[in-house]
Amino acid sequence: MDPVVAAGISRIVSVAVPRPLDSYFSYGIPEDARGLGPGTWVRVPFGRSTVIGFVVDEPKPIAELPPSLDPSKLKAILECGDEEDRIPSDVFALCSWAARYYAQPLGELLAAACPPASLGLRSANREAKELTRTLVAPREIRLNEEQTAALDGLETLRKSAAPGTALLHGVTGSGKTEVYIELAKRALAEGRGVILLVPEIALTSQLHERLEAGVGETVARWHSAMPDAKRRDQAAALRRGEIRVVVGARSAVFAPMRDLGLILVDEEHDPTYKQEDRVHYHARDLAIVRGKDAGALVVLGSATPSLETRERVREGKYASFPLTARFARGGMPAIEVIDLGEEPQVEGIQAPIAEKTLTIMKETLARGEQIMVYLNRRGFAAFLRCRDCGEVSECPNCSISLTVHKRSRELRCHVCGHAEGIPDVCPKCQAVDLDPIGAGTESLEEEIPKLLPEVKTLRLDRDAVTSASRLEKTLNAFRAGEAQILLGTQMLAKGHDFPRVTLVVVVLADALFRYPDFRAPERALQILSQVSGRAGRADLPGRVLIQTYQPDAPVISVLRGLRTEDDFLAEERELRQVLAYPPYGRMARLRVESTERNEAVSRCEAIANALRGAQTAIEGEEPGVRLDFLGPSEAFLERAKGIFRWDLLIKSSSVRALGRSIAIAKRTAAAEKWPLLVDVDPYGLG
Repeated sequence: MDPVVAAGISRIVSVAVPRPLDSYFSYGIPEDARGLGPGTWVRVPFGRSTVIGFVVDEPKPIAELPPSLDPSKLKAILECGDEEDRIPSDVFALCSWAARYYAQPLGELLAAACPPASLGLRSANREAKELTRTLVAPREIRLNEEQTAALDGLETLRKSAAPGTALLHGVTGSGKTEVYIELAKRALAEGRGVILLVPEIALTSQLHERLEAGVGETVARWHSAMPDAKRRDQAAALRRGEIRVVVGARSAVFAPMRDLGLILVDEEHDPTYKQEDRVHYHARDLAIVRGKDAGALVVLGSATPSLETRERVREGKYASFPLTARFARGGMPAIEVIDLGEEPQVEGIQAPIAEKTLTIMKETLARGEQIMVYLNRRGFAAFLRCRDCGEVSECPNCSISLTVHKRSRELRCHVCGHAEGIPDVCPKCQAVDLDPIGAGTESLEEEIPKLLPEVKTLRLDRDAVTSASRLEKTLNAFRAGEAQILLGTQMLAKGHDFPRVTLVVVVLADALFRYPDFRAPERALQILSQVSGRAGRADLPGRVLIQTYQPDAPVISVLRGLRTEDDFLAEERELRQVLAYPPYGRMARLRVESTERNEAVSRCEAIANALRGAQTAIEGEEPGVRLDFLGPSEAFLERAKGIFRWDLLIKSSSVRALGRSIAIAKRTAAAEKWPLLVDVDPYGLG
């Protein structure tokens, strides 16, 4: 008798493991295992360890084991979840679609949807009664005429046979959240589930409170910083329909909802919806796919919609509902551009602060109002330079200068985390004159008390706020008036709502214009518009000061009112059409990495040669399809964490041609056992 059959194994399943592997692995099913099917989690031996993977097919007889596998070497499943533990079929289907479209391993996507550390749902069954739905009287919201019109239009779509996707295009402070809440109440009244996606974990607390008060029942939070036990409990309650609303960051797109009827994507333009670590996907785009499959309405909300979304509206694929006025009486903030090349600057500080800017800040504080100061650079200074020989302190692992952090007395790499003490002398020429060049948020935080004594400042960046709880504490302290100035990086540009903020200062807008990315102009306009929108959100009038050495830059011209946003975006559209960049073409980035530069280059060239050799055949499969291969070229940051990185960019009008090219690249790399990183629809080409 076959030793495996003798051991009591007569059935097998295929399992996807959370590793960068496209293959599935066959495992034997113990006789006492019940309810296995696609989406069931299993603990299996893998190499010299055990991992949690996911079943991807139905059990089948061991006789159907692939001929290439030796039955005597078949390993058995060690532990498995029960029927209730299984990833819901709609979420499994979403992960399967994402694996195909983004060319990512299914096991890693399933692990993103249901992190292995959060499994073991039997404990959730015991504790779930603590999370049962709490019904309270929902807070009454009075909508203005525009909001009511948008709500009525969205509600008509939601009730239709094919709700599709709609854009809620509202200026900052126009009351998009109030429309979300009223729409959610209507979906809940019909027994449908609701997901609200936000771009930052920091926004989940603020919106969680408003949503819970608005809909009158328990709202689950869902994000990567949640404790595993809490995620288990909430997942169980969501599966059973005991909680019907969830608010969270991008991973909430995978939340196990019962009868999903509405997905709201707040700040849809925000690039943080693109998952860049380990496994690649775009939560906004997955929300659209999930909504279509579920027959749910997907609402994309933004004051500055992405060009991709605007184009879908132009094509008639998405409906659009405008909110052109602010919900509060304060109106839109007045924007003033400060030309740093002309205006006198405050002396004795590192940051470029115009005297006029400082005067306006003092006037604002004298009225008891608050200020937000935006500077898109962390740390004390951009780098340390020797005044004698010009030597700049660089990271030994990455092709980037080290950032000065005065408070911790460190030079730190913001890519790999390498840190070293600030030297007393130049390591090259031994000179003692070492200058920190370029102001960062840390140095500005230190200099503000010199300019504005008696004023308390809080800092909001990745160095000052290292956890979700600390972030929430900082935001709550500023909201409570415990500080007069909030200083930070791009974290300030998110959808924060501080009623006492009447002045926003952009210290140096120029840094936003220098990114090597075709989306840089669009992104600069979005960031400056969003951060400007933090001023005057209540009844007090707002004001924005944008400091720049380039007052005639195209983005600045829009903010100054010298040209319209439509004209600016028309130019961007025309440029992208000529170059076949999204939304007028599809892109994928292939990245080859090696500890040796020459090896990274030669591997990338080999993949490029394989693709160019197949180009004519791929193009011939579809009439009118064109493929373009750009590169090989070094990544914007060629060396990171001691690894050299070389890229090949693929562009095509056809998703199918793009997929065929990626498959050839993967086969070429796999044949030589080279690691290959694939990023479909990349955001940021660095």
